[in-house]
Amino acid sequence: MNKLAENWLYQEYQQTGKDYASLDEVTVYDPVHDDFRNIDAEYKLIEEWLEPDKSCTWADIGCGTGNFSVYFAKKCDKLYAFDISETMLEFAKQKARSQLLSNVEFQQVGYLNMNLPDSSLDAVMSSLSLHHLPDYWKAKALENIYRTLRPGGRLYIYDVVIPDEQGDAAIQAFIESQAERGGDFLREDTLIHFREEYSTFDWIMKGLIARQGFTLSREVTEDGVLKRYLCQK
Repeated sequence: MNKLAENWLYQEYQQTGKDYASLDEVTVYDPVHDDFRNIDAEYKLIEEWLEPDKSCTWADIGCGTGNFSVYFAKKCDKLYAFDISETMLEFAKQKARSQLLSNVEFQQVGYLNMNLPDSSLDAVMSSLSLHHLPDYWKAKALENIYRTLRPGGRLYIYDVVIPDEQGDAAIQAFIESQAERGGDFLREDTLIHFREEYSTFDWIMKGLIARQGFTLSREVTEDGVLKRYLCQK
């Protein structure tokens, strides 16, 4: 980011939605996500799409409590795990230590201020975190990711994305399905997401991806508003 922009740069460390600087919120993060995610299936899909090997270097941006970072560090030469929440990173570090992993580098940074060298990564994972940025800053995040990927490098995005048609109905249906999975707690968690965070339309996400120069190789929609994009530089 140009130094001239520093005084209007989006404050990525300012929490939106749930406060993941809070120990109480981070402690329940994994069990809450287990209510609506099949983590093992996600591992399998990412492995199929991104094809890790022991020579590759990856980054997990918005790594949260570190499940994906720890799992894929075992399949990579080097993995960078980035999150803006120090509390999240402490949980992630504990998981890495418990499995004696030494090839994970944790940094308290986000999409906009990560500072890896150009063309230094084979793949980047972004899982349920890009929606913390407004659309302009999503574009800047994708620009930063594109810069760090090697030619042919791949980007996996999983996020809450609004369908181009019948968005209100899709949002309401998702809120109701989340309540069935996790009761009032998960329902309120989902309401906070749509009230306070920055999920955007599918057509906008695809436009941002294409405009940056990525090829969209594959996309999958689940539960109306959960979207996966596989992109290649």
